[in-house]
Amino acid sequence: MTATRMYLLQFGAERVPKSLSLRGGPHDLVWEPFSGVVVETTEGWILFDTGMARETHDADATDRLYRDGAMALGHDPRVATPAMHPAPPDPTAFTWGLPGDPLVAALARVGLTPSDIALAVISHLHLDHSGGIPTLARAGVPVAIQAAELAFAHSGRATFAAGFRVEDWSTESVDWRPLDGDTEIAPGVEVLFTPGHTPGHSSLRVDLPETGTWIFPADAADLGQNFLDGVTCGSCAGGDPSDERDADRSFRRLRHDADRLAARVVPGHDQIVLTAAMHPRGGGGGGHR
Repeated sequence: MTATRMYLLQFGAERVPKSLSLRGGPHDLVWEPFSGVVVETTEGWILFDTGMARETHDADATDRLYRDGAMALGHDPRVATPAMHPAPPDPTAFTWGLPGDPLVAALARVGLTPSDIALAVISHLHLDHSGGIPTLARAGVPVAIQAAELAFAHSGRATFAAGFRVEDWSTESVDWRPLDGDTEIAPGVEVLFTPGHTPGHSSLRVDLPETGTWIFPADAADLGQNFLDGVTCGSCAGGDPSDERDADRSFRRLRHDADRLAARVVPGHDQIVLTAAMHPRGGGGGGHR
């Protein structure tokens, strides 16, 4: 059985070294989007990922985190970084997000609100993916995530310096739905366990009646270049050599699945691919089918 239709979302973007996305890649700064997916199924709308919280975008600490990382690689943060559409409001900033609550704004562009979501899936708890969890909690939306990711989050290693924001996922009002590996969460929608980038990382598979199978690797593969060159993700948060081995296995699995299923692959942070795959805005009869 397949899902009904699907929209791709963009919540904003970040300016980061390309080596964060490609193991052994260049340190050039590039703009990478914060992306998400919302899928209509017979069991309601399923959301995958939520972008960065408005409070995180606006915090001086966030700017310092990105700025210090860029300067450590020899970059002058005052030099603008070229960007594809949609252009950042300030090309010398390090993040931008849709106005107000980026999750609310992105959903509104396809005619939805948080309360329309039946279930949300979070790929992992880095702050550029977890920012909408409090919004979902206030709307009463349950949140599915790998149990291994929750365990890592509470291990003491998921620090702000490592790209995590505890305020996103520590509120007691979140209705967590822990997962244990690959899980079909609705007809035509399957969570794929792809550890490595973080210990409990997930990707998403969506099967649609007309356009077939789609795979959303999230940060198991940020860019189309990962697939073209056979290069895995550039960072692993677990701090253990086994994490890089897990990342390699997860990446090989995604490439194999994509080939086997003749799937459309939308990497987690590739602006060219995301823009090309975006369906025109609007609810009603729109969306990929």
